[in-house]
Amino acid sequence: MNKLVAILPFNLDHTSHAGQSQLDDPIEALARTVYSSSALNNEFYDLWTSRPLVAVQIAVFARNYGEFNRAFPEVLSVMISSTRNVYARTEYAKTLYSEMGYGVVEKAHSNLFDSWLFELGKKLGEPEMLSWKTIERNITPLPETYALIEGEKSMYGSDNATGSGAQLALEWQAYTMLRKMYDGAVQYKHLWVIEDEFHEACEYFYAHIGAAEKEHKIESLNGARQFYIDANSWLRIQNGFHQHIELFGVFWNAIAKEMQRVV
Repeated sequence: MNKLVAILPFNLDHTSHAGQSQLDDPIEALARTVYSSSALNNEFYDLWTSRPLVAVQIAVFARNYGEFNRAFPEVLSVMISSTRNVYARTEYAKTLYSEMGYGVVEKAHSNLFDSWLFELGKKLGEPEMLSWKTIERNITPLPETYALIEGEKSMYGSDNATGSGAQLALEWQAYTMLRKMYDGAVQYKHLWVIEDEFHEACEYFYAHIGAAEKEHKIESLNGARQFYIDANSWLRIQNGFHQHIELFGVFWNAIAKEMQRVV
């Protein structure tokens, strides 16, 4: 606890952090630890980016990630409804609006993911196997997928500091998550005769890498800063952050093991 008190800046300014360095901002320093965490360094990304996989393996990934992807707006809604801090609620509402395609249903992120999946299925000669309806009907999500979703709901519905730490973890790993997913998707680019059509099919990844996840990182920082008040709140922010990171690591490793099992 003494360490927490020692690094706590009591002259907190929750609304203006322009020009503040990482060393002066322990929340951003915490966020940057995702890059060496199990959320981004795990068996799934090693497998996904190593070589093209067969349709049945991709379906396992799609079922579990797709379940998480669909649940995230619900989870974020818990976060929004659990705080009365108007500034934080506004930041999280921006993230939710982005997730839902800025009000255009075809651009909702889960629909963009389904579109990429179906186009990939067609190129692999397995359009039905990689349609979301088929995947949802034929594959049961792993226990670790449900554990991630329920863990998120619990943290996001907890005290605001814990929830903001969990959201910080999510958004700071998400940019690299989507970039690594795209690195895996590129393994199949040769299946498209017209390269532009491959890139059109990958809108799900570009929507995140191009803008959304960069914005979400800032929004999650701004949200967490609202609840960084004292040593106790700082400890809860860290706890939410680390719990979420651990859930992600277990989630991805379980998916990788299942993908290896089905072939």
